[in-house]
Amino acid sequence: MSASNNPTSDIWPLSTDDGPPLAWWRMLSVHQFRYTEQSIIGTMLQRIAVLHGGDKLRAALSGDPAAAIAAALSLMPIRDISLTIDITMTALLHSALSDDPAAMLVLSHVLGRLEFDLPFKVELATLWLTHHIRYAKATGQSARTEAMVSLALCEEDLA
Repeated sequence: MSASNNPTSDIWPLSTDDGPPLAWWRMLSVHQFRYTEQSIIGTMLQRIAVLHGGDKLRAALSGDPAAAIAAALSLMPIRDISLTIDITMTALLHSALSDDPAAMLVLSHVLGRLEFDLPFKVELATLWLTHHIRYAKATGQSARTEAMVSLALCEEDLA
């Protein structure tokens, strides 16, 4: 993703300097993530050792999009920020940045349903949803992705 392709990146009020990489999922526009930011996130996730969270979180940290989605949805509802939430959501962000359309959609969903005051959460959720729609349509994955995510969200509601 290139920041120069979207004017949103030129006017977004926050930058990577405003917080640590574990907070970027809740701070930065999708258009601000370039190769450098993706590399920082990937390297950081590889270095995190988890004591709690089980196999699902370990798989998410290793780059498994389905595990990242499951781990993120298991945190719902998110009422405040913790290290566990930042780690899990950063793993989901990494999957979304790795062009997983389901991760993009779930990231949008989670951002939109945060139960605490977060600056720009509606804008962030909308940007990720728009990015998901564009990517899924361009790659022909929209129907499959939406079916997978709908199933995951139904499972979340039943839990």
